[in-house]
Amino acid sequence: MPDITDAAPIVTLHDLARFRLDDALVRPELYWPWWSTVTVKVLLVTDGLDFGDGDFGLSAFVTSLVNDGRRYARFDITLGHLRSDVTDSAMLAREPRITKRIKGFRFDVASHFTPTTYDEVWLFGVETDYKQPTYGTRSSSASYPADRLSDAELDNLTAHMNGGRGLFATGDHAFLGAGMGKALDRARNMRHWADFGSGEVSMSGPRRNDSNAPGHDPGTQFSDQSDDVPQSLDLDLYHAPWGALREERYPHPILCSPLGRIDVFPDHPHEGEVRVPDDMSLACRDGSPEYPDRLDGTGREEPRIIAHGRVPAGNTAGSKLATFAHAFGLLCAYDGHRAGVGRVVTDSTWHHFVNVNLIGILEGGGFDDFGRPGEDPSKHTGFLASAAGQEVLKKVQHYYVNTAVWLSPAPLVQAMNDGFWWDLVWNDRVVEATLLDPNTRIQEVSVRDFFEIGSQARDVLGRRATVCRSLHFVIPWLEIVWAELVPWVNPWDPVVRDGLPEMPWIDPEPLMKIALGGALVALREAHPYPPAKPPRFGEEESAIVTRGMATALSAGVRDLQRDLASMSEVVDAGVDRLGEMAKAPARRSRRK
Repeated sequence: MPDITDAAPIVTLHDLARFRLDDALVRPELYWPWWSTVTVKVLLVTDGLDFGDGDFGLSAFVTSLVNDGRRYARFDITLGHLRSDVTDSAMLAREPRITKRIKGFRFDVASHFTPTTYDEVWLFGVETDYKQPTYGTRSSSASYPADRLSDAELDNLTAHMNGGRGLFATGDHAFLGAGMGKALDRARNMRHWADFGSGEVSMSGPRRNDSNAPGHDPGTQFSDQSDDVPQSLDLDLYHAPWGALREERYPHPILCSPLGRIDVFPDHPHEGEVRVPDDMSLACRDGSPEYPDRLDGTGREEPRIIAHGRVPAGNTAGSKLATFAHAFGLLCAYDGHRAGVGRVVTDSTWHHFVNVNLIGILEGGGFDDFGRPGEDPSKHTGFLASAAGQEVLKKVQHYYVNTAVWLSPAPLVQAMNDGFWWDLVWNDRVVEATLLDPNTRIQEVSVRDFFEIGSQARDVLGRRATVCRSLHFVIPWLEIVWAELVPWVNPWDPVVRDGLPEMPWIDPEPLMKIALGGALVALREAHPYPPAKPPRFGEEESAIVTRGMATALSAGVRDLQRDLASMSEVVDAGVDRLGEMAKAPARRSRRK
């Protein structure tokens, strides 16, 4: 256990306050012994980019992952570069928290990669031709094609995904990144890896995906991508069919943050584009369905475009033609967990990750336009240049972490969620904050108190993780306790019914909060005080949660039945009386 050996003597309360803040960072287990952080093994691979601090480096993104600091997840990062002669600085040698660095990376070398080595793989592709000396064995061996990964590499990545592990893939405009992405199952048809149509993902045509938002100086310049003004996204929003969850609109979980919807991104003058597959019936390399049916028998799980970028009319930069206004697919997500395979995310461009689009242009770098007068200085520090820009950057960093969490294999996601139970019981103490007597037995707790406890818990989870995450935390338990309720409270998979009422007359959301409240009361009753070491959330605790939910919901449903019966009498009376009044002839009013 680390010690603070040079701490100043504690004389005043100010000394104590400073000591507590420092000590909690060094020895959090003394203050929160129930914390159990889930480690996610992440492999980041590139070919034409690097992980260094240059304009085309990914160091700001990597730093965002290793510095994230949230309690429930820690990212164990390996960096892989397909080039064999890449420098140490390009592999972020200055960062001691990187677990491993591999130059000349190959997916068919067991010491580099096997289908079970990593929990998720992120691909940042640039190249279209690997027959170059810089790629070593990949360049000289006939086993490796010039324009894509080898068959053995593709087979290993397919096995990785079909084993329930995650994949992220991106390139840039036109063919950039096709070498790693165009032949890879699922990723191959969740993104355009070549130009198409009338230069839809070209570099300079009027239909290019130019998301550059005008900056602080006149006109539009290429370097606007490096200032503190982001592009705005149009998010695909989801809602449940009834009640408050019908009125709410939730983005995909990777675009939900404690700061609100992640609706701003770094901009760029020529992005690529994501898509949904034209043919969902294709097979993977191993013969299995590329997009298999859901485990619950409700049909095929399909990729979705979850965010679109906007191209304003008239954008120009250098010799680029003025753009036509249009929208393009910016993010695509596939929830493979519903079908027993891994999740996949594709992004329109790695310019959402590289330093030049996040923290500005290096002085004298290739994108430095400062030879012209009038260039705004924010382009040298990017989103760090202003308070507004820093808020944008925080949202973008949440996107990075959300994606890494969402791509994790299902057992790891479950383990993260399990840890939240102890935090709610022992750290936030939502039961004590609600009940007059926290030792009240669960059978004696009122439905109203269950509801209040659940409401407090959802609020805590929403602030600590995201509002979306608070729903994802509860829904899997409802699938065990009351599966029929889930389609009516799950915004991301709403039940489809003919003839749904136009008005949200019935609201099932309180039932979800009542269930959460019951689970917390039951857990606190069984474990009123935290142990000295992180507790295991096992079968016994799972049974406590399900029994607590069932107890609270049983009481809640009885109340609901009584209220529905009373309302039914009112409705029946209204139907009769109002029907008669509606049929009566209208009376002419008399005016004096």
